[in-house]
Formats: sequence, C-alpha cells, structure tokens
Amino acid sequence: MRNPDYLAAELLDLFTETKDKSYYEAAQAILDDEEPDLRRVPMTRYFFGAYERLDDALSLLRSRDLVRITGIKGANNKVLETDFVLTKTGYETCSTAVSQEPILQWYADRAKLVAKVAGTMGGTALKQKQYQRASYAETKLGGVIPAITEDVRLRLTQLQSD
Repeated sequence: MRNPDYLAAELLDLFTETKDKSYYEAAQAILDDEEPDLRRVPMTRYFFGAYERLDDALSLLRSRDLVRITGIKGANNKVLETDFVLTKTGYETCSTAVSQEPILQWYADRAKLVAKVAGTMGGTALKQKQYQRASYAETKLGGVIPAITEDVRLRLTQLQSD
C-alpha cells in the first residue's frame, strides 16, 4: 500500500502466472491514477527488510482504544510474536469511516488488493518475495527503498503488446 509501484509489479507477476486480466488492469489503474507519485510513503531498508517505527501510529490507535497489542515473549523478555487486535470500537470506526468519508474507500480497496496479492503467504515469505526484486535487495542498509515506477510502466507496455 505504501509503495504502489511494488504492488503493481506484484500484480503483473500474478497476471503473468495466471493470465487473469484483472491483475493487469489493477496494475494499469495504479499507474494511470499516478499512485506511485501521489501515494508513495517511502520506507527505509533495515536488517530484515522495510522498516518503520510503529510507536507513533500505534500510540494514536491505542490511545483511542481502536487496537490492542498483545504477543508472545520468550527468554529474557524478548518479543517473539506481536499481534495487533482490532477492538470493537476499532471495528465500528472502520465500519462507518467510508460512509462518513468516502475518500477513505481507497484504503479499503487497496487493503483488499494487497490481501489478494499476499494470499496465504506469511510475513517471512512476503519478505523473501520482495528481496527477489533487485532494486529492493540492493538498497543499502539504512537507505530509502527506491521507486520502480518506470520499470513497471515499461513492463505494462511489453505485456500489452504480447
């Protein structure tokens, strides 16, 4: 969602695998709507992939009781797993948000598209998939993961002529 050009690239991968034209059309729409320019939120590459401190965003959601944060800790109180649970208040807020502010529909649509691309893969498998892209894998530690919009645009053109 934060890197629409990477989402478009994944959609083109699915189109290539399945020949389902809806994946191609979704990728095309992302570029036609200029999402890589207008909606990109850069992320830094850290030791285990894209990284951003979640404290600020989560503190806002937690302070409004929209989410609860739980998890499993192991030896030395080391966090092994973190779960973010949507509360009843959070669910109600999400359920009414789009009707109150229709512009938020984009987030709901993109979340569905991202979930469709992710399928049954977990975080580790998704991270490994991202590292298959050279631009992502070759980003220096602490560097901003670069845009791949032009590569995706070129690929759309090539697939259209096939």
